[in-house]
Formats: sequence, structure tokens, C-alpha cells
Amino acid sequence: MYHDTCWKKAADYASFVGMQTTIRPATKGDIPQILEMVRELAVFENLEPALVATVEDYEASLFGSNRAAEALIAELSDGTPVGYAIFFTTFSTFIGRPGIWLEDIYVRQEYRGNGSGKLLLKEVAKIARDRNAGRYEWCVLDWNQNAIDFYDRAGAEILDEWRIVRMEGEGIEKLAEG
Repeated sequence: MYHDTCWKKAADYASFVGMQTTIRPATKGDIPQILEMVRELAVFENLEPALVATVEDYEASLFGSNRAAEALIAELSDGTPVGYAIFFTTFSTFIGRPGIWLEDIYVRQEYRGNGSGKLLLKEVAKIARDRNAGRYEWCVLDWNQNAIDFYDRAGAEILDEWRIVRMEGEGIEKLAEG
């Protein structure tokens, strides 16, 4: 069984070796694929129960009149989507300029190692540069050493002294009303 799995992975790898990866803006038609990859990410991060987003949520947030974020797709030359990046504009009071927050960057496991992740990270960096962003930021799970190493090699600084603070649904309501 293990041997068969290895051959399948080798065949999958061989099927994309030599194919060029391109990065392009996501379209509404990409939303089902993006959600499928978000589900894969949620499974990897052990957060699957937290995933409640729908196609309609993504349509409104990425393409609606009050758009909250943008998305890029990494795809092979045969059109196979292999990854995505979702990002949005932030603001730095200290710098006095907008920034870019990379909410997610994800490459499907079977396509990792072909440079898609670096291309996605680089494309969002180009967008940040072109928009004169003061910062380009994101977070990484402390147990995801592969991602930490990847970001370190890309030249990112991991800030140990900052902690993420989060409030959701009922907490927001309670604070707003209290």
C-alpha cells in the first residue's frame, strides 16, 4: 500500500514537473476552488469546525460593492489551480500609510516545492510595493516550522513580541452592547 502511494505521488509530481506556474487575480468562477483549498488549509491547521464561509460570503467579500479583500490564484499552465493568496489593506498609524495584510497563502500539498508559494508571496509583495504600502504583514502558526523557515528564507522578520488578539461573534456583541 505504501509503495502504491509513493508511486501515485511520484506520478502526480511528474505530471506538473516542467509546467509553468502563473499567478493571476481570482475571478468569481474561482470561488468554489478557493473554498476547497481553504477547507484543505482548515484541515491542516486543525480548524475545520471554524470554517463556516460560503460561496455567497466570498462573492460579497471579494467581488461585492463593499469588497473587503482580494485574492490571487496560482495555477499550472494546464489551468490546474494549485494555490491561492487572500490579502487586504490595513493602515499603520506609526507610518501613516496603508499596508497589506496577507490573510492566507496556501499551496496544495502535492504541488509544494514547485515555487508556487514563493510566486504568490512575491506577487502580493509587488502589489504592496505598487500601492506604496508601509508594511506587508501576516501571521504564522508557531508549530508550522516549514512555513516559518519559508518566510525566513524569503527575508521576513518573525515578531515574537506581538500577540494576536481576537474577538468573534458573541464577544463582539457583548462588548458592543456592554
